[in-house]
Amino acid sequence: MSDWIKTFDAVFFISIATMLTSLIALIIKHCLKSKCETCSLCWGLITIKRRVDLEVQEELQEIEIGRNKNNSSKEETKNNL
Repeated sequence: MSDWIKTFDAVFFISIATMLTSLIALIIKHCLKSKCETCSLCWGLITIKRRVDLEVQEELQEIEIGRNKNNSSKEETKNNL
């Protein structure tokens, strides 16, 4: 075995692996949050292509559902009084 492997213990290698995994997860999270059409990582190993228009439609539906719930809860409070 090499001298540098003997110098560092398992905790060091686990820490390095954890940091690298976290970095990769943060990069992927950033790419998913971005509004780009395509995103390529690691020289094409990971490619992300998103359609923002579908995302906007889902958000609008969620807003409408939230409005309907708020209106129905207001009506129920008025009826209870």
